[in-house]
Amino acid sequence: MIDRKEIERLGRIRTEKGVVSVSVKIDPRLGYERGQPAMKFKGAYARAARRADAGDLAVIEREHDRVLDFLKDYAPRGRGVIIYASTPDDIWEVYPLDVMVPSQVSVGSSPNTALLAQVMEEYPRMAVLMLDGGDARIYSAEQGSDSESDRESTELPNRHAQGGWAQARYERHVEFHHAMHLKSVAEKLEGMYHERPFDRLVIVGAERAAKEFEALLPEDIRRRLIGNLTADFKQEGDSEILDRARALREEDERASELVLVNRIFEQTDAKGRGALGIDETIEALIEGRVDTLVVAEGVTKEGTVCLKCDYFAAHSFSQCPACAQSDVERLPDAIEHAIEYAIGNGSHVNIAFADARAKLLSRGGIGALLRYAEPSTGDES
Repeated sequence: MIDRKEIERLGRIRTEKGVVSVSVKIDPRLGYERGQPAMKFKGAYARAARRADAGDLAVIEREHDRVLDFLKDYAPRGRGVIIYASTPDDIWEVYPLDVMVPSQVSVGSSPNTALLAQVMEEYPRMAVLMLDGGDARIYSAEQGSDSESDRESTELPNRHAQGGWAQARYERHVEFHHAMHLKSVAEKLEGMYHERPFDRLVIVGAERAAKEFEALLPEDIRRRLIGNLTADFKQEGDSEILDRARALREEDERASELVLVNRIFEQTDAKGRGALGIDETIEALIEGRVDTLVVAEGVTKEGTVCLKCDYFAAHSFSQCPACAQSDVERLPDAIEHAIEYAIGNGSHVNIAFADARAKLLSRGGIGALLRYAEPSTGDES
């Protein structure tokens, strides 16, 4: 699991022999072919080798075969993988990812953790709280794994009939212990949130307990609640409940995607902070104006990239329009290159599915929310 402590551990690594940092994008459209990561690495290696000085090139070449052999046998899953390698220092770290990363290779005296930090901050992490009587379990769902992050067990008094004043007093006793249990669980969840915030929260349990618990949460955590689920904990295992929570998250993600696409349409049509269509969006990317890139799932288009200045377009050219050089290369997929370019330059990237995908396809299948609108070139009256 990627967390702040792991990134800090990697950041403390220093070596004069150099560490090669490799990130490889995995395209699920290719059916997770075994050879896919190796092919992506070869392209990234070639680009890095062209730009490297003699010292960095020697380090890249030193680790090349080791990384390539690993990726040839790697059974791809998720959307990417990051590798840190330094043979002289016995460094070999592999991180499979559920989010896209650009295919690139770099060299430094320590691992390049910028992408890992970005993944940690942006991946839609979800907390699932299960209120099972006196046993509360908190799960953290992230990077394709679900781990039990915390547990709070309290031996609650059993309810039993006594009648009259004794029954009323006993009921108050039971309610007091129940309230203290929920308060303790809420404090644990709040501590977990402040240690590393989650984007979505699902509460599982009886309706009354869920509503009582929700009332104990601070507003910033309550805003992240995407739904409550009821469950018979005697009949349904935690893994089955987590599957239902993931389905709830997917519904929320699809709704969020549509909100984002609608916002891009509104901003574009108002000539504000929006761009739609392949050419306009790529132009905004190259100009560094893209805050969030959105691509309809499955969109592809061939293009060309300049090997001198990195200018690229979703059409063919023999001479770079930006620097007039002729050292250009065909891009099998300019949309994929746009995604990698965006991630590499600090922009957010979203893939649109379902209704958001259909709407985006009506305007070219790609768009962006911009950091600022394009300056007007017309005369103002």
